[in-house]
Amino acid sequence: MSASGPATDGILAPAKINLNLKIVGRREDGYHLLDSMVVFTAFGDRILVQPSPQDSITIDGPFGGMLNEPPSENICAKALTMFRLAGGRIGPLAIHIRKDIPVGAGLGGGSSNAAALLRWLQENADGAVPDVSLSEIALSLGADVPACLAGRALQMTGIGETITLMSTAPHGRILLASPRVFMPTKTIFTALAQSDFAIGEGANAVSQSSAGSVAELVARGNDLQPVAIEQAPIIGDLVQQIETQTGCVAAQMTGSGSACFGIFETAEQSDAAAALLAGQGFWTVSTRF
Repeated sequence: MSASGPATDGILAPAKINLNLKIVGRREDGYHLLDSMVVFTAFGDRILVQPSPQDSITIDGPFGGMLNEPPSENICAKALTMFRLAGGRIGPLAIHIRKDIPVGAGLGGGSSNAAALLRWLQENADGAVPDVSLSEIALSLGADVPACLAGRALQMTGIGETITLMSTAPHGRILLASPRVFMPTKTIFTALAQSDFAIGEGANAVSQSSAGSVAELVARGNDLQPVAIEQAPIIGDLVQQIETQTGCVAAQMTGSGSACFGIFETAEQSDAAAALLAGQGFWTVSTRF
């Protein structure tokens, strides 16, 4: 994959943050049922789209080299193909992805890329698809894609397909940090599958309330964090380091890891923590949600 030139449109594919993540059961097909409060940041990947004689996918950015699949296997290529198969009409496109979100970090980079492209296609195609078809495409691409397609503060339940927008969106300053450990989602859920969830349990679980401060939402925990720490103890060390930074009101791992986050009182405190942890070799970004 190689870089392309400037494009006519630039789309933000924001990083996804699970403020909390509760595993409430497991379906008969093995998929885990979850309940999670999700927000999106002002930081993310950039997707550039322009008309072209033929379809192409190109990737660069600090984490572009970690995507080793052929262009035809990229999730954005799949999204474009499925959009057309669902009846969407759009000519050949050159799609360029700048990967600023770490890969395998639980920040939803690939899912957000696909969702951002689907939104762009729906708005710019010669013929759009029904909204229900767009939602079906999103879920078929991955459990996080429906949430990323919504792109707003929300609660996701089921396997991720049931979306409820928060009436009052949490907001504030956030530090993102990664120990630079690639953590495949499948690895974490495979380890979790050995837990004591009964087959079919959780189908009728009562959803958590979206009420509460950001710190209170985070305090509900991420059930995947202990599993990820068993795989990579440095994740636990990073969470503890974030918690000790001046102005940090809550810290936790996001998604299936390995990235972690800290909620801060001010931008200056978040920036200072990012600089300190970057000096220790961690990947960091100070941003807002």
